[in-house]
Amino acid sequence: MTITSPHTPDSDTVPLEPELVAGFPFPFVDDHYRYSTNVEPAHQPVATAAGQWGDRVIDVDSEYRHEITERAAILADDDTRHAVLPHMRPAIWDAMVTIMTELATAYPDRFTLQRDGDEWRWENSPLGIEQAFVYGDDSTLPTDPLDYICGQIQEDVVLLDQRDGQLFADAGVVTFAADWSFGFDVGMSFLEIHGPVPRVRRDGVITRAHEFIKRLQPHRPYRRTNWTLTIGRRLDVSTERYPEWGPDRETIQQVDDETFGRLVHLRVEVQHLIRLPDSGAVMFLIRTYMLPLETLATIDPWRLRAAEVFDELPDDMADYKGVIKYRGRAAQWLRDAGPAHPAGSAARDERPGEGLPLWPAVPEAVDESGASFLVVAIGGEPMVGQVSRGWVTAAESIGPTRLVVLDSLSSPADKIALAEALASTTTGVRIHVVGGQYDVMTTLSTARDHGAVAAELSAFVVHTRDLPLYCAHCRDTFRVDGMPGAVVECPGCARRVEIHTHHSATRGGFLASASDTEVEE
Repeated sequence: MTITSPHTPDSDTVPLEPELVAGFPFPFVDDHYRYSTNVEPAHQPVATAAGQWGDRVIDVDSEYRHEITERAAILADDDTRHAVLPHMRPAIWDAMVTIMTELATAYPDRFTLQRDGDEWRWENSPLGIEQAFVYGDDSTLPTDPLDYICGQIQEDVVLLDQRDGQLFADAGVVTFAADWSFGFDVGMSFLEIHGPVPRVRRDGVITRAHEFIKRLQPHRPYRRTNWTLTIGRRLDVSTERYPEWGPDRETIQQVDDETFGRLVHLRVEVQHLIRLPDSGAVMFLIRTYMLPLETLATIDPWRLRAAEVFDELPDDMADYKGVIKYRGRAAQWLRDAGPAHPAGSAARDERPGEGLPLWPAVPEAVDESGASFLVVAIGGEPMVGQVSRGWVTAAESIGPTRLVVLDSLSSPADKIALAEALASTTTGVRIHVVGGQYDVMTTLSTARDHGAVAAELSAFVVHTRDLPLYCAHCRDTFRVDGMPGAVVECPGCARRVEIHTHHSATRGGFLASASDTEVEE
C-alpha cells in the first residue's frame, strides 16, 4: 500500500519547526462548526493554546524557500494555475505593489520597497532579488506583475473584479488549491464559484459574504479562516491532481494508528480580503497551514476541541470537505491520544470541576453584560500581554475597566495587590484572569474567597507547566512544576508525593499525598 507524500519521500517524518506549531492558526472557537462569514479585521494577533498568529497579512515562515520552490514547479508544469484577463492589467500592478508594501512593512530587515519619482526599487534579501521597475510598464519586469510577486510569497492570490453588482474571479495565481480548480473558475462570479458548497445558499452565508466584500474599503483588510483534513503534507490538492492524492482517502483507512496520526493533517487556510487602492479590485489572499494530528494532539485543548468538531460535523459538510470516510477515526484517534497516566492512576475526567480543570482553547470574549471589569495579567509570557490587552480593549468600550499586572502569586507583594484589587470590586464586575496554571488557579480561588461567583469569572491559561499542590500531610499549598500523575517532592514536608487527578476549585489546588515509594521506605 502506498500513500503519496508531499515534497520529499520522507517529508512526513521530518519534525515541524517549533515556530510552525506556535504560529498555527487553530480554527475552532467552539465544539461544533458551521459555515459562516466569520470575518474580522486583519493585523490583530490571535492568542492560542500554543502561541499566536495573525499579526501580519503576509506571513513568511521557515517553509518560505520550500514553498516558493514548489510553487515554481507547479506553475512550470501547469500554466492554467496563472491567469489574468485583459481588463485586469491595472489590478495586477496594484496587487504587486500592495503585497510588496505589506512585506516591507512587516519584515523591514528582509524586504525593502523604495520609490524615486517614476522608478521603484524592490529588494528581497531571502531570495537575493533586486529589481527596479516603473509602475505600469510590463517591460521593466521579467514577467507579469502578479506572476512576479506570487513567486515570492507563500500565499495564493485571486483578484476579484467588481462590476454590475457582482464580483468576478478574473485574475490570480493559485498553486495550493484545496480540491478546487482555479483554471476552471477563472471568469466566474463569486456566487457561481461557491455554488457547490452545501448550506451556504440556504443559510444565506454566501450572500452575506458577497455583500460584505463589495463594501470593503481600501486600507481596511479583513480575514477569515477555513479548514479541512488532508493526507500527507501536500500543499497542492487541486482538482487537476486528484488522481495523485484522491486514492489516499481510501488507503488512509487501512494504515496503523501511528501512521494515521503522522499522515492526517488539519489543513487551515487564513484568507485575507483587501480592497486595492488604485484599481478598486479585491485581492483575496489564501495562505495554507498544515499540522499533523500527532502534533496537534500534544496541545490538549486543540486535541479535545478538534475531536468534538470532527465527530459533530454534519455528513453533507464532511462529504464536501472530502473527510467523511475517515473523520470518525480522526476524532477517535485524537481522544485516544490523550496524556498517558501511570498505572493505577485515575483516568482523566475533562469535565470542569471534576478530575482535572478544562481550560478554554481560546480566550473567552468579554461579557457585554458586565457593569465593570477587572483584568488580571500574571507572568512574563508574551501571550499574557496579548490576551490581557485584547480583554482591556474590549472591556473599555463597555464599562469601567482596571488592569492589574503581576509577576507571580508566589510573591507576597503580588498577593496583597491582588487582594486589594478584588476588595475594590462591586456587584456586576467581570473578572478576567490570564497566566500560567498555578497563578490562574490561585487567583480564581482568591476571587471566590472575596465573593466572586462563577458567572463573574473567566480565565485563560497560557501554560500548564506548574500547578498549585495541596499536600495532605503538611496541609499547605505550594507551587510545583509537574502534572497530575507525577511524583514530586513536597516543598513543605519534603515527602515524595503523587499529584492526584483531583483538584478543588474552591481551594485552588490539586490534592497530593505520599507516593507508594515514600510509604514503602
